[in-house]
Amino acid sequence: MLPFRHHLLLSFYLAFCSGAWAAPDIAASKDMQIVQRIDDVLVGVDAVSLAIIDRSHVAGSYFLINLHQPSPVAGTAEFVADCQSPPRLATLASSLPSGSIQPEIPLLQRRATALDIASLTFNPVHMLDGSWMVAEFACRSTSQPGRARQIAQELLEQGGPPDMRSLWCDLQADGSTQTRRSAEVRYSARDDAVAVQTQWLSSGFVSDTEVLFGSGAQWIVDRQPSRARLLGSGGVLLFTGACRSTPPAP
Repeated sequence: MLPFRHHLLLSFYLAFCSGAWAAPDIAASKDMQIVQRIDDVLVGVDAVSLAIIDRSHVAGSYFLINLHQPSPVAGTAEFVADCQSPPRLATLASSLPSGSIQPEIPLLQRRATALDIASLTFNPVHMLDGSWMVAEFACRSTSQPGRARQIAQELLEQGGPPDMRSLWCDLQADGSTQTRRSAEVRYSARDDAVAVQTQWLSSGFVSDTEVLFGSGAQWIVDRQPSRARLLGSGGVLLFTGACRSTPPAP
């Protein structure tokens, strides 16, 4: 289990699938920044849309693109991020798959007439709906605009909640007999979220002692570095690999 503007998004998709991508390459336009991958969906923020409302709030829009069907865009949403700790997010208008389009005043018009922050409903952010990365990027990049692309890359490659931990394990991709040495497994017990090689997995969850992921065969990784096991149907042991708490030497 090692594992949105349409022409621009399609070029993101082709760059991603070429295997020679990095966040600054995908986000070749200053408008779009990819900040997270969840299963086969990329989460990106329209950096040009970001607008500081006051010392604690930033408005903007984000988008989703499915890697297997890059067009049409899988979803978009306009939001306001509350940058105080802990961060929160309010959605203004959404065409995301999980919700319906709401009859909201367009975001730019809202900015022109001033947003009523007190009337918004802010919700906690999470890893597996993209809201944590969206809020983090909006808040950090508006305070450091010259580093927007670098911040997006950092979030994609290293981002996560404050309690995030990493292990480096020997794993195998689905259907492969080749072992990938020192694949990074990131996890957050608080968010009950797991990422493998920068890809957050909806199949992942965290127990007191283990990190688990995989929708067919299941990976079980010891939180105290020791081993990673791949179990097939009926609990048959398919693979065992070593895990370490320190990254491999460059």
